[in-house]
Amino acid sequence: MSLLAPLGLLALLALPVIVTLHMLRERRRRVVVPSLLLWHLLAPKQEAQRRQRLPLTLLLLLHLLAAMMIGLALARPQWNLALFGEAHHIAVIVDTSTSMAAPAADGGTRLEAARARVRWLISGMDAQETVTLIATAPQPHRVATAGPEGAARLLAALDGLRAGGTGTDLAGALTLAEADLQGQSGARIVVVTDGSLPAVQIQALTARAATLPVDWTEVGSPVDNRAIVSLATRQRGTIGPVQVYARAVNAGQAPLETVLRLFGDDQLLDTRAVRLAANGEAELTWTVPRGITLLRAELDGGDGLPADDTASLSLAQTRPLNALIVATQPVTLERVLRAMPGLTVASVAPNLYASAVEAGSADLTIFDGFLPAAWPGGGVLVINPPLGSPLLTVHEPPAAPTPDRQELQPTPSNQALQIGATGAALFDGVSLDSVAFGPTRTVEPPAWAVALLSRDKQPLMLRGRVERSEVAIWSFDLTQGNLMPRLAFPLLMARTVRDLTPTPLPVAALLGDEPQIIPNPRATRVEVAAPDGTVQVLTVVPGERLPLSLDQPGVYTLAERADARTLSTGQLAVNAGAAVESDLTPRDLPDARRPPPPTDTASAARQPLWPWLAAVALAVMVGEWAYVHGRRRAPAEV
Repeated sequence: MSLLAPLGLLALLALPVIVTLHMLRERRRRVVVPSLLLWHLLAPKQEAQRRQRLPLTLLLLLHLLAAMMIGLALARPQWNLALFGEAHHIAVIVDTSTSMAAPAADGGTRLEAARARVRWLISGMDAQETVTLIATAPQPHRVATAGPEGAARLLAALDGLRAGGTGTDLAGALTLAEADLQGQSGARIVVVTDGSLPAVQIQALTARAATLPVDWTEVGSPVDNRAIVSLATRQRGTIGPVQVYARAVNAGQAPLETVLRLFGDDQLLDTRAVRLAANGEAELTWTVPRGITLLRAELDGGDGLPADDTASLSLAQTRPLNALIVATQPVTLERVLRAMPGLTVASVAPNLYASAVEAGSADLTIFDGFLPAAWPGGGVLVINPPLGSPLLTVHEPPAAPTPDRQELQPTPSNQALQIGATGAALFDGVSLDSVAFGPTRTVEPPAWAVALLSRDKQPLMLRGRVERSEVAIWSFDLTQGNLMPRLAFPLLMARTVRDLTPTPLPVAALLGDEPQIIPNPRATRVEVAAPDGTVQVLTVVPGERLPLSLDQPGVYTLAERADARTLSTGQLAVNAGAAVESDLTPRDLPDARRPPPPTDTASAARQPLWPWLAAVALAVMVGEWAYVHGRRRAPAEV
């Protein structure tokens, strides 16, 4: 029950007034007696002992009932008939793809028009209705579910939706809604979209609409648009120039001429006049010098979707890494590591490691025949671990004659090499047929490591994680075998380094993507600065990938930090231009229609109760009149 005019309850203050009036009008009856002389002998009753009792008469009760009915009627109560009706569950699917940022026919954006439609539906919920809000981009996901008591939460979730996602998976959203509504009577699905969908998807949705109770609501209108849908580079060698490729499209019905500008690190590099035919495209290429870290291409604005008029690309594809070699003779390892791009190599003797400045800043530490008292943070490669280390349990190999290195040949024991399930990527395309590892120490595999390569059930290579340390263990001595002169050695070393260190950021991503990055193991948090200046702080959990939510076009800046130190910074370009999103022409939806306003349904379920209260008050007053007039006629009839 709800009250349309709660101030009408003030009329109930008349109830104590009626009671007071009845108490004042109550008098003693007059009785004729022959004499009052005997009453004078009685002691008079004290005034304080007199008590005035409430006269509970039928007339008083009728007056109180009539006043109460009138007071309640003035408050205009409504009775919610849905309390005794059937429960209803509505799944509302809102298209949140990039095209929903385009203007709508009645002003504002298409997403704002969709919010207005869904807001009407939420505000008109009755007591037996439940609404589930589903967004389609970047992947269909449930946003919120609530009844009338949670309408504020639903509206807050609706206001939090943003237009930013490449592609609209309405089929997946319908499947998610169907799963929520399964087995519920009175359920229906409402889809609010701009209809800018590929023809293949429209056909699939038409087939689905025949089996689901779906109300299709379209908020789009034809809008001309131009966009940069592709920006890519190709580098020739390690020192040559960089070739840049861009593709611009015209998703309008009329040809146009525009200007495309290319920027490198915010400096204008070139300006091109571009002519685009109706529903046509143009391809452009440039050659730019090496050393530019960020490219940006821009079309003249003024179209339906300004977000896809700009595309950016990060050319910093290699991530700067610091490697520290702790070995007595690090020459061979240094030569191999220095050939890897983006890797700065330093070396230190084992007895100087504890005091080395590089020990606390290395992204990768390689120990050859030595281990410290504790694992350093970051990537760690252990070669030929020593005996008596507190970090690993190592046993001396069985005594055997050591052959001359020039006479080392593959032994039959190589036929017993076993590659573990997790080592397939490391040894893919690497031949070990001609490799002799020589005598190796036996390393007891710790609980946190798995064997990548074993010989006769003895591990040769292991991989694991200890807190914030990514550890790889090679149990053999490089000087006792013939691995180093073989092609397999630099391949295995490069892949191991790549596995132990964080990968660089992608050169670009599409708006709405949710890529997962591998942060530096030493980092405790990653600060993500969005193009609008807002900063999100993500906590790094060792061994887990870090998901990024990219809901704004532009360039994101990522900073990896360990306490107060900044370990690295990088840029990630996010572009809105895509062929599937830049065409803003709505298609015919399956039986597209607008559902009736929910407020009409809600008002039909809420019936006014005040006319019935007024009728009861009138009946009581008629009864009171009949009662009074009946008492007046009674003496005449006696």
